[in-house]
Amino acid sequence: MSGGPPIRAGLAIVVIGLLFIWLIRPIGDPCPDVDKLPSGSSGSSAPSFAPPLTRACTYSTPDGTQARKRYVPLLDLVALLLVAGLVGGAVSLAGPGRRELRERAASASHRPPGREPPPSAAPAPVAPPVGDEQAQHERARRVREARRRG
Repeated sequence: MSGGPPIRAGLAIVVIGLLFIWLIRPIGDPCPDVDKLPSGSSGSSAPSFAPPLTRACTYSTPDGTQARKRYVPLLDLVALLLVAGLVGGAVSLAGPGRRELRERAASASHRPPGREPPPSAAPAPVAPPVGDEQAQHERARRVREARRRG
C-alpha cells in the first residue's frame, strides 16, 4: 500500500521541521531552565550532535558560573507532528478523491500498454445526401472500403 501525496507531504514537513528545530532554533524556549537560576542569568542554545536531535544549553550566572545541560525539545516535536498532520490532511482534501483515482487506474488498466489502436490512414468518408438509391449504394461502398483500409 502506497501512502500517496498526503503521507509524503507530512514526512517532508517532519524532516524539514526536525532539521530546523535541531540545527537552527527551537520553536519554544531555547533554554527552559534559565528561570530557575538567579536573576540576571542568561542561557544560550546550540545544536548537540551527541546524541543527535538534542540541544545543548549553556547557562551563565552574573558571578561568572557556567553550566551546560542537554535537552530534547519534546514540546516542539509535538507541535511539529501536529503541523505535519494538518499539512497531510490539507493535501488529501485538495487532491483528487479515492474514487477518482480508482477510476483512473481502472481505465488505464483496460488497455494493455503498447496496444494503442493504429491511427486511421484516411479520414472517414463523407456521406452524400440521402435521396436516391444510387447514392445509398455509393455510400455503402465507401464505408466498406474505409473499413478495409483501416
